[in-house]
Amino acid sequence: MTINTDHYLRVNELKNYLYCPRTSYYSLCLSLERETDLSKAGHEAELTTKRQMKRRKRALHAVHEGDRVFDVALVSHVYEIVGRLDEMVVTEKGVYLIDYKDTDKDHGYWHVQMYAYQLAALEMGYNVLGCYVYSIPKKTYRALTFKAQHHQTFLRIRQELARMIADERCPQPIDHIGKCRVCQYVRFCNDVF
Repeated sequence: MTINTDHYLRVNELKNYLYCPRTSYYSLCLSLERETDLSKAGHEAELTTKRQMKRRKRALHAVHEGDRVFDVALVSHVYEIVGRLDEMVVTEKGVYLIDYKDTDKDHGYWHVQMYAYQLAALEMGYNVLGCYVYSIPKKTYRALTFKAQHHQTFLRIRQELARMIADERCPQPIDHIGKCRVCQYVRFCNDVF
């Protein structure tokens, strides 16, 4: 039996919502997918990094033996989320989850995004040994550990996104207007500038 996942949320929407809820509104409620030079550059940096990583035998220094798999599809039917993880290192004992970032600054969403990937991987039967973010500019790995607050934040955001989609109501603008200056939807937010 195949389960239809068309209505499932993408894991990236959790990140987008934390960055600015309106980006999720424009994408999920109005079906507007916009790209900026900044987002194109980030996507290209990730593609280049994947090509380079595929040539290396052991990129994650904490793992001595293991098979590296790229662009791993993960799904949680419990939480109705889907995502595509950049890299998974498969060992005899379990797996390591790795997501690439084109920045070395965590804007407050890395833990929630990786927590969602971990939930999906666990539900799919993987034994998750660790989660890492790979900073492309610094060429370093950062191990992430999770606390109860990350689960609560994940559930809250998942619920708020579901409510926003059901109500089709545009969220309030964010307080940090600096984000708006580089946002692909800046022209839609006439109440900000």
